Amino acid sequence: MPPLSDTPGFDTETLLDIIEHQRIGAEFQPIKHTYTLDTIGHEALARFYRHSGQPIPPQSVFATLHDSPVTLVQAELMSKRWQIESAPSDGLLFLNLDPDAFTVSSAAPDQHPMLQLLGEPDRIVVEIIENASIQDADRSMWLAQCLAERGIQTALDDIGGVGTMLSLPILCSVDIFKFDRHWLQAIHQPAQRRMLTMLLRYAKEEGKKTILEGIETEEDLAIARQLEVDYVQGYLFRPEFINTRV
Repeated sequence: MPPLSDTPGFDTETLLDIIEHQRIGAEFQPIKHTYTLDTIGHEALARFYRHSGQPIPPQSVFATLHDSPVTLVQAELMSKRWQIESAPSDGLLFLNLDPDAFTVSSAAPDQHPMLQLLGEPDRIVVEIIENASIQDADRSMWLAQCLAERGIQTALDDIGGVGTMLSLPILCSVDIFKFDRHWLQAIHQPAQRRMLTMLLRYAKEEGKKTILEGIETEEDLAIARQLEVDYVQGYLFRPEFINTRV
């Protein structure tokens, strides 16, 4: 994904316009029970728009926001507030929380404005993205500990994704494992399958739940059932996606 500055027609004014006029939205993707296909919750994904209404790739927006920590916090607070307000009323709500947006504040953990938004700890699941450095892992571990102290469930996102690392302390501390869609392509490689089977077995032994992302076909769903993952998510269920805008 190109950086936002390389996106045609984008400049700093566009970024400021997004924040000032709250040109944001959310997409809620259902997370399904692997066997019954009952919806157990939704993952909220941030969406951003130009003044013309044209969507801007969210990955590019966040990549640029990382150059301005204060603005990153502003955008994250604005986006998460809308996701919580407009979320489906039933089931779990999975929220992606960037550790950088959490650690940039000098406020004590229990006073952090991001945590003040998470008023329903029994419903909220915070997805932590570890990225690819020791510093990222340290921030993610600290965030997981702060959330656990408040009784908020956590999920480690993109396990096995390209460009990510796997920290064993974080793996042990979270409540839910979310496996990247990459595993669906790698499942036919014996070593990869053994690794995935081992992680799934560990999750079951420790009472942790598992989610396989990237389910696009009935064949993908059959693989998920064969692996005995708890829940699935992906474009196979696109007719049930919910989109909202401020």
